[in-house]
Amino acid sequence: MKGKSLPQAASLTQQFTDGLRLSGREGLETLSAAADMVAINPDRFRAVMHSADFGSIRVNRLRTSAVSGIRAPDRLADDHGVYLSMVCVRTGEIRIRQNRIASCAEAGQIAFVDFAAPFEVELSHRGDYVFVYLPHDLLTARSVDARTLVGASVTASPLGDTIAAAIEKFAVADMCGPGSAEAALIERAILDLCLAVIYQSTGDTQVRDEIGLRNRARAREFVESNFTDPRLTIAQVASSINVSPRYLQKLFEEEEYSVYELIRRRRVRWGVALLTDPGAAHLTISQVALRSGFVGLSQFSRAVRDIAGNSPRGIRRQAELAAPLHVSSGSA
Repeated sequence: MKGKSLPQAASLTQQFTDGLRLSGREGLETLSAAADMVAINPDRFRAVMHSADFGSIRVNRLRTSAVSGIRAPDRLADDHGVYLSMVCVRTGEIRIRQNRIASCAEAGQIAFVDFAAPFEVELSHRGDYVFVYLPHDLLTARSVDARTLVGASVTASPLGDTIAAAIEKFAVADMCGPGSAEAALIERAILDLCLAVIYQSTGDTQVRDEIGLRNRARAREFVESNFTDPRLTIAQVASSINVSPRYLQKLFEEEEYSVYELIRRRRVRWGVALLTDPGAAHLTISQVALRSGFVGLSQFSRAVRDIAGNSPRGIRRQAELAAPLHVSSGSA
C-alpha cells in the first residue's frame, strides 16, 4: 500500500503492517487525516507508519521526524471525533495542549488525546510512537469518561512498558484480516490492556488531584463569567470544561459547596452587593433579583435569607441606615 492515502477511520479496515512510507509535503498531507500537520522543513519530513484495525479499535505505530499539528474546531465532526487516542512514547517526546491543559510525555510514558475536542500536538525530535484509537462508546461501556483523561499521563513503569510493547506488535504483525473472529478477540484484548493503563492513570493520586484541581478552577471561572444568566445549568458548566455533569458533581464532592450551591451563593453575593450599593438604589428588589441571575423575586428572597440571614428588603434598609448623612454646609 505504499504511496496510497490513508482510508477514513470510520471504515476500520485499514491494514498496512508492512509500513507506509511518508515523505515531504505529500507525506505531511497524508498524515493530516485527523489534524493539520506541519514540519519546520516540510521537504525533509520523513515517517513510516504501520497500522492495523481490530474491530472498532485502530493501532498505529509511527516513526517520524519532528512534526506538529492542530486539530481545529471545524474538523470535530469528522470520523475521528469519536475516538480517544492513547499514545505510548517509545522514543522521543510528545507535547499536547487541549482544553487549556498542557501535558508532556517522554520515552516510556503514556499520554492521552481526545479527538472530540480541539488540540495542539508536537512530536519533538525523531521519535517512535504507538497510537491506540479507542472509541468513546467502548470506554463509556467500561465506566470511563474519555474527557476526564485530557491532560493525564502515565509515568514510566514496568506495567506501562510491557503493555506498550505488546500493543505495538499488533500494528506491525499481520495477525488476521479485518472483520474476522480473531480480530474481535484481539479488539477485546487491546481494550483490556488499555484499560489497565487508564485505571493506573486515574488511580495515580497526584495525576487525579492535578486534573481535578484544574477542572474545578475552570468550572469556577465559567460560573464567575456566567452566574448572572438565569439559564445557567450544571450541564452547561460541565460542557464548558468537557466533562459529564456526573463527573463535575463528583469533582466537587469534597469541596465546601456543590456546583449548584456555588452558583447560588455567587448570585446572592452579587445581589447583596447591589442592594447595598447607593448607585443601585433606583433598582427595585425584583430587578436586583433578575440582574443577579435569579428567575424571580421569591427564589431570590429565599436564597438571600438562607445565605445572608436577612431579607433583601432588610439588607437594603440596614445599608440605608448605615450610610453617612450628607449635610450641606451654610453660613450660621
